Amino acid sequence: MTIPDTAARASLGALLACLHRETDLVTAEGDTAVLGALRVDRAVSRCGPGPVGECRFGTGTISADQALRICIQAIRDRWPGQADLLADRIEHSRLRMGTILAVRAGKLPSADFIGAEQATWFGHWIHPCPKALTGMTDAEERAMTPDWQGRVRLHALSVDAAIFRATDTAAIRQLPGFDIDPGAGRALLPAHPLTWDRLRASELARHIRDLGPVGPEWVATSSVRTLWHPDSPWQVKVSLPVTITNSQRINKRHELLTGPLMARMVEALPAFGPMRIVTDPHWATLQGDGPESGFEVILRRNPWSGGAVMQVAGLCAAPLPGQESLLARMVAGHDPRDWFAAYLDCAVAPLLRLYDRTGIAFEAHQQNALLDLTQGLPMRCDYRDNQGFYVVRDMATPEMRAIPQLTYARPEAEDALSYTLIVNQVFGVIHRMAADRLLCEDDALRMLARHLSDLADTLPGHGARLIRRWLRDDHLPAKGNLLTQLGGVDELLIPGERAPQVRVPNPLPAFAPRKALVDVA
Repeated sequence: MTIPDTAARASLGALLACLHRETDLVTAEGDTAVLGALRVDRAVSRCGPGPVGECRFGTGTISADQALRICIQAIRDRWPGQADLLADRIEHSRLRMGTILAVRAGKLPSADFIGAEQATWFGHWIHPCPKALTGMTDAEERAMTPDWQGRVRLHALSVDAAIFRATDTAAIRQLPGFDIDPGAGRALLPAHPLTWDRLRASELARHIRDLGPVGPEWVATSSVRTLWHPDSPWQVKVSLPVTITNSQRINKRHELLTGPLMARMVEALPAFGPMRIVTDPHWATLQGDGPESGFEVILRRNPWSGGAVMQVAGLCAAPLPGQESLLARMVAGHDPRDWFAAYLDCAVAPLLRLYDRTGIAFEAHQQNALLDLTQGLPMRCDYRDNQGFYVVRDMATPEMRAIPQLTYARPEAEDALSYTLIVNQVFGVIHRMAADRLLCEDDALRMLARHLSDLADTLPGHGARLIRRWLRDDHLPAKGNLLTQLGGVDELLIPGERAPQVRVPNPLPAFAPRKALVDVA
């Protein structure tokens, strides 16, 4: 299979999954996806779509690229005008994916923190344009993104103290290379080279002196805008005028405020099991006319010096041609059932105990979850990103309720946890293990249902009620990525930052222990 065909098949598979999940354009007839005269063979499992097989149109066989174009035209026909931007992004995503694969396909990713951060070459497997990225030139993308194993040096900006806002200037000076004097009446602000390039002609730039690139090269992690260096106590999450999947990657004002507040809250909590929430306790920016100036910088704690602490998205990524997935490589030598049970113990149970006790739901999708695999079996799950907190409003403190984007009605918080933890993350792990022939899907779902049922017996509050709904309800909530793209709206600009929701079939009731079904009857 050629690289262009591999990219076309991955793009077609992701688009068909969205069309089937979110619209009536695609139906399923057994293991065949049907759109008018187009028929695409694919093994659809309970936990997610399988790889694309033969594509047929009418009585003839066609290529995956031709099938993708038929799907794009069907979208244009159903939503004339409205779908033009989405169609362009689908095509851009396919071309970008193919370009990345052509360079990365011959290189085995390292089985470590950075290897997993740089392993999402196929992007989000249920997104219409999984590798779409706009706002960078080709040269900038190759230098600055994880897809190209990019590294950047931060610029040190000397800024007028009158417009500087920060939680702690001492934290900035702890960044490698930032132990420098900005001058009298001035402060030091780190800036991503792309951020500074785009803003050096802005009104605020007249208050800035560029002291140039300082310190070592930082590694771009999977989010592109968060930078990591093994010798820094902080990771640096910057505002980038770049659109990836559903949103432009600008640190919003409420995210800055959420970080220190939730850091204090989380650090005062007891342990809920082998889980750690990596906090974002500090920020710095320049005060402009609006709520965001574009110079926002968040400092995230950096508990990782490297090693085998690996994000789930990279572990679950489909392997490059001729290679094994990172997950298969990490499970090798272990009983897959033991590995999966250890994963549930650290990635699922503690998060539900946290929710049951505090009303804090976390956006636990694959990119936000990192497993500590230094001893082979998962021994801890680290969760990151202060954009991912959903605090139930009736359990929130007054400080939390003062940030509207932080608190939610209980059904909204539970939908976010249900989708990101179960549908996105755990089903993704199950799907990958089944695809790699490590653990069959039925066995994994049975283990998950038993794990959840036993956990519910130990929880006194809403966590148990939520679990029992997962074991009973015919459908689970999921994010409508295609519907979000069709709206042409940045996900972070939607009121409440809640993208359109859809419902997907829930496989868990078929595997729930009888006692769990009696409990929810």
